[in-house]
Amino acid sequence: MSVNRLQTIKPLLLADSAATNVDVAALNRFAGVVVGIDCSKEVLVGMAQLAGRSFSLLARVAPAGQLSEEHLNRLLDSGVDGLVLSECAGRSDIQRLDVMLQVAEASMGIASNRIRLYAEFGGSAGGLLSAHTLAGSSKRLDALIFDGTALATLVGCKEPTAETHERTAAPILAARAAVVLKASHAGIPAYEVLPTSCDNETRTRQALAKSRDNGFASVGCHSIEQATFLSDV
Repeated sequence: MSVNRLQTIKPLLLADSAATNVDVAALNRFAGVVVGIDCSKEVLVGMAQLAGRSFSLLARVAPAGQLSEEHLNRLLDSGVDGLVLSECAGRSDIQRLDVMLQVAEASMGIASNRIRLYAEFGGSAGGLLSAHTLAGSSKRLDALIFDGTALATLVGCKEPTAETHERTAAPILAARAAVVLKASHAGIPAYEVLPTSCDNETRTRQALAKSRDNGFASVGCHSIEQATFLSDV
C-alpha cells in the first residue's frame, strides 16, 4: 500500500483504564484503541463486544523475547484485532511474533493473518539502528508507531515538545527520520505519539502539524480530548 503523508488517517488512542468505560461513539473517533500490557481479559472482551464498534482493538504486548504463548493465546481469545509490539528491535522481532501468531491462530481456529501487527519504536535503540528493511517481514504488519518520549527516557536527551520555538534533540530527529523511512519503504503508515506537553488545543494541533511535516500519517493520543481537538484538522 502506498502511503500519502497528506492522507487523512484517524489517530490512535493509547488508552488508560478510564478510557475503557467511555462511550463507543467517542472511541470510534480513533482508528484503533491501544490497551496496556496489564489490561484484564474481562475488559478486553467487553471492549471487543461493544455494539457499533468501528475502531480496532489493539493490545500492547511485551518485547518479542518476553512474550509467553499463554499470554498470547489469552489475548487472541479475548477478541483483539491486533497487537502492538513494544520495544521493537527490528525485523527479527516482527518475524518472531508473526510466527507465534501463526501458531496461535492455527491452534485456536482463527483465520490466518487475521490478527494485525503494529511495531512500536522508541523503547529500544536496536530497532532504530538496524539497517534491515521491514518490507516483507510480515503480511500482518499494518503500521509503525514512534514514541519520542520513550526514546528520550532511554538515551537521556530532551523530550520532544509541541512548542514550535523549541529545538528538537538530535536523537529524536534521527529516530523520526528512521521510522518514517522504514514505514515508507514497507508501504505502511507511521504514527507519532503526541508529546506529554500537549495539554491544550493549540499545542495538540501544533504537534500534529509537526508530525505531518516529518512524514507521519497520524498521531497517538493520550486522551479522548486530544482527538476532539483534532477532529476538524
